[in-house]
Amino acid sequence: MSTAKPDYIVHTVDERGITVDWFFGRGRWGKKLAQLVLLLIAWFFAVLPVVITWSAIANRDNPDKGWWKYAEGYALWDTTIAFLGIFLVLFIVGYLVLFLVNQASNRHRNRVATYNAERLEQRLEIAEQMYDEKFGPPELRLGQKRVQIHPYADLETFELRGLYREFGVED
Repeated sequence: MSTAKPDYIVHTVDERGITVDWFFGRGRWGKKLAQLVLLLIAWFFAVLPVVITWSAIANRDNPDKGWWKYAEGYALWDTTIAFLGIFLVLFIVGYLVLFLVNQASNRHRNRVATYNAERLEQRLEIAEQMYDEKFGPPELRLGQKRVQIHPYADLETFELRGLYREFGVED
C-alpha cells in the first residue's frame, strides 16, 4: 500500500490559512470590543420591531396597553398574515404536487431496467479485486472498531475508472 503523496496534489492548505474568525480568535481586544458593541446594537434594532409589533398585536383589544394603536396598522397586519397564509398553502400544495410527480416518474423509471447486469457484475468484481489488493481481504477491513488511515492511502481520483477502462467496462 503506497502512502506517498500523489502527483495530482500540488499544494496543501492548513486551517489557519482559510479561517478568518477575529471575534473568537486570540488577541485584538479593541477590535473585539468594537465588534461586540456593533453586534449588540444590531441585535437591539433587530429585536425592537418584533417586540413592538408583538406588544401591539397582543394588546389589540386593550386600549391602555401596547406600543401603537391605529386601525391601518391592524388592517395591514391582518392582510399580511392572510397573504402569508395563502403563500404557505400554495407552497405546501406546490411541493406536494412536485413530490407526487417525482414519485410517479420514479416508479415508471424503476420499472424499466436501465443497466446491463453483466457489465455491472464485471465492474463489481473489478472493484472488489482492487479493494482486496489495496486494503486487504474483506474480513480484515469490514466490521472493525478501529481503522487507521495513513496519509494518501485512500483511493486516487481516477484509479477505479482507469481499471474499468483497462478491462473494457467503462461508462
